[in-house]
Amino acid sequence: LEFPGVHPSFATSKADNIFALASNVVGDSTAPNGYCRLEVEKGSNTKLQQGEKNEDVDAYWFGSRYFTDEPVVVPKKNGDPNDERDAYLLGMVKDSAKNRSFLSIFDLKKDMSHGPVCKVWTKSSIPHGLHGSFAPTDSSTSIFT
Repeated sequence: LEFPGVHPSFATSKADNIFALASNVVGDSTAPNGYCRLEVEKGSNTKLQQGEKNEDVDAYWFGSRYFTDEPVVVPKKNGDPNDERDAYLLGMVKDSAKNRSFLSIFDLKKDMSHGPVCKVWTKSSIPHGLHGSFAPTDSSTSIFT
């Protein structure tokens, strides 16, 4: 796991969910090619054996030709600030075969395994390693409805 984060409303309080980019669920060292959600309060604390798949991880994998960058949790406009999953997860993804990138958008009310609800393609490739950030355009907490 890399670049773990939480809903901004829970940055200084106890959070049940952590969102991160991930390489795989068996502990091998590979390039990051997916995003995941971990339930830190409800999830299992059982130690896995090397090569054992962690079935408790809610994840989406783009595939081996993709590289994911740091995800950002963005609260939904008029969403419930006390609901960690009333938000979107945004992350840049590079498709190495097409040499293009896209912004992947996940609705956190759904399981990550369902995949992004939207992909916004860029005109060209954005280099792997970009850190994520989000700033609303007005006083609202999100530009998405």
